[in-house]
Formats: sequence, structure tokens, C-alpha cells
Amino acid sequence: EQLTRVAEQVAVTGELDQPVLTSRHDEVGRLARAFSSMLAALRQSRTQQQQLVEDASHELRTPLTSMSTNIDTLRRHQDLNPEVRDRVLASLAAEVKALRSLTNELVELTMSARIQEVEGVIDLDVLVQRAVAIVAQRSGRQFDVDATPSTVVGRPEGLLRAIVNVLDNATKFSPAPSPIEVTTRDGRVVVRDHGAGIAARDLSHVFDRFYRAVEARSQPGSGLGLAIVRDVVEACGGEVTVANHVDGGAVFSIQLPMISAESEQEHPHPSNR
Repeated sequence: EQLTRVAEQVAVTGELDQPVLTSRHDEVGRLARAFSSMLAALRQSRTQQQQLVEDASHELRTPLTSMSTNIDTLRRHQDLNPEVRDRVLASLAAEVKALRSLTNELVELTMSARIQEVEGVIDLDVLVQRAVAIVAQRSGRQFDVDATPSTVVGRPEGLLRAIVNVLDNATKFSPAPSPIEVTTRDGRVVVRDHGAGIAARDLSHVFDRFYRAVEARSQPGSGLGLAIVRDVVEACGGEVTVANHVDGGAVFSIQLPMISAESEQEHPHPSNR
């Protein structure tokens, strides 16, 4: 009866912070505990959604304000010096590009949480080679790849995007023509750049949504790419970490669950070659 009242209260008010008595040790008690866990998960999801909206609103406000100012300048000063006008237009183009990137990454972030891509057996070395080819083509950067065959379980397209994001990040902070080192073995992908590394104060925040270190704010990006990496990797039962290399540069490591003989029979093996 108490569960019925709580369920009706949630349905009418939408309030998820409802107390549920879970002290009984029978079937009703099990149901009450499951219902309480469900409410807790819904509360957490709602909190995360609200935080994402607040963070996104804050990030959108800056480029929109700049665009509004530049448009107002063009409207009010139609006789601007051509050189000044070109600078204003270039600034507008840069803000539009930043907004497009932010919008795309927001969509990707929300879709990665909503779409449950089917997990399968993945040749990780092949997937890494695909990711390297994508980033090398669009960046023109050199990658030194040491890929030992290993097989993992995960979401192929999600993991491809996650590895691409880590490689993209490395190209931003590793000065050309220094190569970016990529190593794959035993279900682990390690990406090392030869940049300045990550300040100690920033290491624990690298995978936070919208977080950008002071040194990174001159670089393009929204601060969502590495948050997407974390979400995808953890959804696959893996872990992503970052540290500074003793000889300089940052080292990102993605560890994924290795495939067992039993898992290989349970999961399909998609073609990722």
C-alpha cells in the first residue's frame, strides 16, 4: 500500500525524492528496495541532465555574446575600414565554427547516453588503425603506431569515436612535426603526445564536461571531447586515465575488457576491418 501511494505521488507531482520503507524481508521488501533504487537512479539522471543544461547554457552564452557584439558593430558602422571589417567577419566566422562544434558535441554526448549500440567482439588493433587513419588524414600529423593484436568487447562505433577524440586531443597539444605515439596491446590503447603535459591542478578534471585548462583555452574545442571518451569507455566496462610522461607530454590510456572464450561465443564479431 505504501508503494502504491509513493508511485501515485511520483506520477502526480514528478517529485522523485519520496521515502520508501525497505525494512521488510519478504517479496514486498525486495520490491520496495528495487523501487527505491529506481528512484535514486532517476534522481541522479535528472540532476545530470540539469547540470548539462546549465553548463551548456553557460558555454553557449560566450560565443553568442561575441557574435551579437560583432553584428552590432557591422550594423552601426557601415563605413568600417575594410581591414577592420575583415577582422570582424573573421571573428564571426570563428564563433560560428565554435558554435557548430559545440552543438555537434552536445548532440553526440546526449546520443551516446541514449543510444545503446550493440556490444560485440572487436579487434582493437584494427580499430586503432582506423582511428589513426581518420585523424592523420585530416590533421596531416605523423603517428608512430605499435599495434599488437588484441580482442576486446565493446561498442565499435562508440569506441572508434572515443579513440579519435583522444588522437585529436593529442594533435592539438603536441607541436608539429613531433610524432604522436600510439601503442595497443592486451586490451589497452596508450596515446602519448610531446606537448607541455598537463598541469597537476588540471589532471583530475581532464574528463569533466566543459572543463578546459587555462593553457588550453587558446585551442579550438568545447571541452566535451574527452568527456565523451570517458562516457563511452566506462559504458563498455573500461577505464580511461591520464598522466604526464617523465620525459614530457601527456599519456592517455584506455583499458578495455579483454575477450574470453565464453564471451566470444556470446557476442557477435562485427566487421571492423
